[in-house]
Amino acid sequence: MGEVRKPNWLLLFGAITAGAGFGLYQAARVAHPGWGENDAGPRVEDAGPAPVDAGAPPDAGLEVIDQAFNPGFIGAACDEDADCQDYEGAFCLGAEHGFPRGTCSRSCDRLCPDQRGDHYAPTFCVESPVEGHAAVCLAQCNLHLTDSGCRPGYVCTSLRRAGEQKARLVCLPDHGHPAAPTACTARLDDLGLTYARPDLADTDARGATPDDPVPDESLCIIDTPVLLSSPLHGVDFRAKGQRFADHLLVACDLAPALEALAKLLARHGIVEVEHNGTYVCRGVAGTRSLSGHGRGLAIDITAFERAVGTPVSVEADWEGKDREKKRALRALVRELKAEKLFDKVLTPASNEAHRDHLHLELRYRPGPELVEER
Repeated sequence: MGEVRKPNWLLLFGAITAGAGFGLYQAARVAHPGWGENDAGPRVEDAGPAPVDAGAPPDAGLEVIDQAFNPGFIGAACDEDADCQDYEGAFCLGAEHGFPRGTCSRSCDRLCPDQRGDHYAPTFCVESPVEGHAAVCLAQCNLHLTDSGCRPGYVCTSLRRAGEQKARLVCLPDHGHPAAPTACTARLDDLGLTYARPDLADTDARGATPDDPVPDESLCIIDTPVLLSSPLHGVDFRAKGQRFADHLLVACDLAPALEALAKLLARHGIVEVEHNGTYVCRGVAGTRSLSGHGRGLAIDITAFERAVGTPVSVEADWEGKDREKKRALRALVRELKAEKLFDKVLTPASNEAHRDHLHLELRYRPGPELVEER
């Protein structure tokens, strides 16, 4: 279990140089290749080698695995600047900066370029952990490239975009120890789910909207955080406003519920879920009580993409004029409640706060601190 506190780049830089561990707090936009809300330059078609799993046999060698992660691009392994050739302003952050086997980077001003293709993770501009650069580009985590989402020796770590509060999971050196298996992660293994066990890092608590107060003490805790790969049973999970599907940062207990949800949705011919987030460190709307999102135990769903027919919007179709969509949406919710996959299912019929989404939540069972959404 970890706490969410306020980050300090001096401490993070000290962690790199002193060999301390890193962690994470928020799910990144890290799913399908080609995604890049932070593009600052043209994309280049993929010409890299086939991806290699981070769980490959030892004889595969770190070098082979390194070469399959963003080859020649930001986040790739490097010995010198010349190894980073596929973009302008390239340089190598080497072992002397605390990056094992080096990592390609470049200076940035808020945005970074992305590389198109199946062998590339998106990038992100963060405050620089090394002297001589105000901000640098790093690779984001991507579970479609390696089991951990990063190259061997690196770990998913939440950092804010330079000069902003928005955070993404990026790959930074891992100087900690692997998380021990739990009964919950053993269940995920039995279900055949693809996930990573990132550390839990420090960050600011934040409200869901500018008018929403942060929780009391600004404290959010995720019990056994996992970064869950999408799709599940052929159903993608895409954050609202983004082009492609997400990995999902959730408490481990929520992952089996999402797997069962995806199985149910697939029976209804749904191929994609549009959502407003899983983990978010905030209070229940209009209160200072910690939301289920602050435990990583909830997801807000705004729409469904169907294999046949047009998308179904919770806001537009719950009381909409399209009778087929209205019936389909309400039938889905009835089945959700009947199967009891979640402890809490809130709909537009619950209250005005949920007029545009379905709130699906598991109770936080270890203690009474969490106040459920109503």
